[in-house]
Amino acid sequence: MSIRWLRNVVIDGQKSTIEVQLGDRHIGDKCYTRINDEVESWFDNYGGEERAQIIAQGVGILRSRLNGRNVTYPNGQQYDWQ
Repeated sequence: MSIRWLRNVVIDGQKSTIEVQLGDRHIGDKCYTRINDEVESWFDNYGGEERAQIIAQGVGILRSRLNGRNVTYPNGQQYDWQ
């Protein structure tokens, strides 16, 4: 079982999904990020055992990977990374 943070966005005009996964029993035991259906990109949790800290770390990784690309909400508004 796991907890997933998912967002539907548009990346460079293409409908996309960005995702952060973390564990549910030991919340930092299996963390990864993914864009669409690519292979998971695993990361070591360094932010503590709080769900919000791990998600913030994963969102930071996604944001860095998408730097320079146009990421918007489906309505066309610029994605705010919150």
